[in-house]
Amino acid sequence: MKEDDVRKRAFAMPLTSPAYPPGPYRFLQREYLIITYRTDADKLHELVPEPLEVDQPVVRYEFIRMPYSTGFGDYTEIGQVIPVSFGGRKGGYMHCMFLNDGPPIAGGRESGASPKSWHSQACAPRSTHSTMAQCALRPAPWVINTRRPTSRR
Repeated sequence: MKEDDVRKRAFAMPLTSPAYPPGPYRFLQREYLIITYRTDADKLHELVPEPLEVDQPVVRYEFIRMPYSTGFGDYTEIGQVIPVSFGGRKGGYMHCMFLNDGPPIAGGRESGASPKSWHSQACAPRSTHSTMAQCALRPAPWVINTRRPTSRR
């Protein structure tokens, strides 16, 4: 392989068979459902790395369906974003993200430095007509049911 070939293909590894396509990327007709909630401020300060600063004890849990994305196809991601500031500029710290497709995980981790991980049920619809709201209302697979069972007599 020539040096020029390496430079052209050096966007992802392995060079001969990259895990995701080269950009630029377009994400069309995305669907969002964002749930914002208050949480323990001390816990957020433990999670968020310095020099980022936590503005408020608030977290956004985001459900995003990506039906049309360049080179990645149709996939879904969910994750937690913590609003932060750095030098007076506001932004978001991505605490964790779960996706149901490999190439956007690799692309997001390698080129975007996003904390993306695999989860096959990131937001698996029950049918082709499920909406993001229906998907979000189902308990996530890692949620433990804390309700006590009722006794039947």
